Amino acid sequence: MKIKFETQTIRDIAAFEKITKVHVKDCIRDEGCVYFMVEQGKSGLAIGKNGSVAKTVGRVLGKTVKVFEFAEDAEAMVKSMVPSAKGVEINGGSLTISIPNDERSVVIGRHGRNIKMMREFLKRHFKIEYLRLR
Repeated sequence: MKIKFETQTIRDIAAFEKITKVHVKDCIRDEGCVYFMVEQGKSGLAIGKNGSVAKTVGRVLGKTVKVFEFAEDAEAMVKSMVPSAKGVEINGGSLTISIPNDERSVVIGRHGRNIKMMREFLKRHFKIEYLRLR
């Protein structure tokens, strides 16, 4: 599936790749944060020791930066985005994530930003329309 990026998103990707030397597979930006999807095994390079590289990118972009690893299957990608996930169930076009109750607010994020981002990544790469937390 081809993904079309806005001009500002392309600029963000270029700045990220120039600073981190890591190829970006996908990117989503909202008003307060930029989410980068990098190749599998490359998130450590993109984040840096104690988050130093990601913080540098954040200062350049003027936004919070979050980095996730791409995976070939939806379950592995969800576990990359939600490390506290106890289980992942996929039924056709819907996906259910089992998480502890004390982690719900972190996974959903302020104003639902994190969950919207996860839905968008899953929709773009795996044609999953519905995402539920349990």
